[in-house]
Order: sequence, then C-alpha cells, then structure tokens
Amino acid sequence: MGSISLSEKRVLVTGAGGGVGRAIATRLLGEGARLMLTDRDAAALERLAAELNDTQRAATFTADVSSAAGVDALFGAVDSRLGGLDILVACAGVGSEPLMAFTDDSWRDVIESNLLSYVACTRKAIERIRQAPRGTGSIILLGSISVHIKAVGESVYNAAKGGVASFAETLRKELIRDEIRVTLIEPGAIGSAMQPFDDAERARRIASQQLLPPAEVAEAILFAATRPRGVDCVTLRIEPMDQKIA
Repeated sequence: MGSISLSEKRVLVTGAGGGVGRAIATRLLGEGARLMLTDRDAAALERLAAELNDTQRAATFTADVSSAAGVDALFGAVDSRLGGLDILVACAGVGSEPLMAFTDDSWRDVIESNLLSYVACTRKAIERIRQAPRGTGSIILLGSISVHIKAVGESVYNAAKGGVASFAETLRKELIRDEIRVTLIEPGAIGSAMQPFDDAERARRIASQQLLPPAEVAEAILFAATRPRGVDCVTLRIEPMDQKIA
C-alpha cells in the first residue's frame, strides 16, 4: 500500500499562526494541498500568508475558534473557499499557569481554546469529511505530553489536553465505519512562542535538545495524514531528547 497523496486535499489548520501551525502549513503547501489557515491573531496570519506567498492555494481567515460564532464563521469560509474538507489539523491553543494565578475569564479561555474549540471544529469537520472519498479523511488533534508528566503549574492546561486525549481516542471508535481516521499527536516541549523564552533562548534550548523544533511536530502530523487507507496512526508521542519530567 502506498502513502496517501495530499495533492489537492482540502485541509483546515487551526492555530495556524503558532509555531506548529506555521510549520505544518508550509509542509502541506509543499505537498500540493489546498489550505484554509485560521488563527485569532490577525497579525500572525498576515505574516504566515506573506511567508507562504500563495493566495491561490493558502487562504487565511481570522477567527476565534473558542466561540461558537467564530467556528460558524470559519466553516462558512471553508465551504466558500475550499468547497468541502478532507483533513482537519487542530493546533489552536494557549498556555497555562497555576490555577490560583488565573482570573475567572483566563482559566475559562484555556479550557475553551484548548478543548472546546477542538470538539466544535471536529464536529463541523466530520460533517464535511463524510462527503469526501472514503478512507482518505483525517482528524488530527494536537494534544500534549503534559497530561502524562502532570507538572506543577499546568493543572488547567492538563485538564483541557487530557480531555482532548480522551476525546480523540473515543471518537476514533465512533468513526471507524465512516473510515475517518482520528490521530492524537502528543508532543513534548516545543520551541514555540508558548514557551516563556525569547527567540535566542528558544534557539539555544532547541540546539541543546530541550525543546522540539516545530518542524519536527509538523513531520509527525504529515506522517499521520499520509498513512495508506485502512491504516490509522492512533497516538503519536514525540519529544525532545532532554524532555523535562516535572
């Protein structure tokens, strides 16, 4: 069995303005996919569009997918620009801090951005992927190794990412008859803007194998998306060699 080609596949990437989102958008475009890229950070999307420099194959749409209105508007844009969907790559998310350091609004934003947006976008995506050729559609959700480490200061974040993990692994069973693959990617610490370091320190930690390059996480996503029909990459854990464990 050969790998699935991504040429002309219609792909939605949420959180596209972040490090992993940018990296996977670049790889997907190189594979010939047609993209809808979304983020609530309009400036980050503008920078990404300039980097990709292909408005015909890579459309951008600013939306806050933590809200129902934002999800509805986004999928209206998916329908009008892509005419359907083959693959969802959900990378949207925000970082965390200890529970008692949050305001009521900020801890809710972590849950809504890191969990509820995944459920909402996945539900809309499934409706569209069911219309695509059978055996080629995928839902790829970015979880986190943090749910296994349970580090101090990440209680709310882990509640959200733990929900994503259970959601993905259970949803996979619900979609077997549809031949829609569901993959949970669980990266370790990533050298992205979610880390509390400047660019130079992130680069140093990537070089010392303490942080994953975002491009490596993108490669894991690409691997899952291109498995042959009938092959489901259920959970893929990837981490830097010197991953923090507490």
